[in-house]
Amino acid sequence: MRPELRRIVAVEAHRRRAGACPRVIHALGTGESFVVQARDDGFLDVESGIVVRSEPGRILLPDGAIAFGLEGDVAFAGFDPQSRERFTGRAGGGASVTIYDQRGDFFQYAMLEWEEA
Repeated sequence: MRPELRRIVAVEAHRRRAGACPRVIHALGTGESFVVQARDDGFLDVESGIVVRSEPGRILLPDGAIAFGLEGDVAFAGFDPQSRERFTGRAGGGASVTIYDQRGDFFQYAMLEWEEA
């Protein structure tokens, strides 16, 4: 999965769990920070320019959709049709989100300065 899509999944997982959109997401593995702009029907990933909307069961992108669903109290899972990769993750509504790819690698993000979604 492309890095910007992982970032979008992390933001959306946080939005759905916490009910708030972060203004900044920090990739703990690379040390990079990215600005996010909340919108009424989703958000904008400023770095990539991708406008994101959500609906039950998927994350809507300008060029398609990512299957996405919450599972239990903190887990989530989905499928990116572009890369043909499944992913899982954990987001409990706190300040961090972790995404696991099908190879067992993981990607951690800190959510900063959120505003109500």
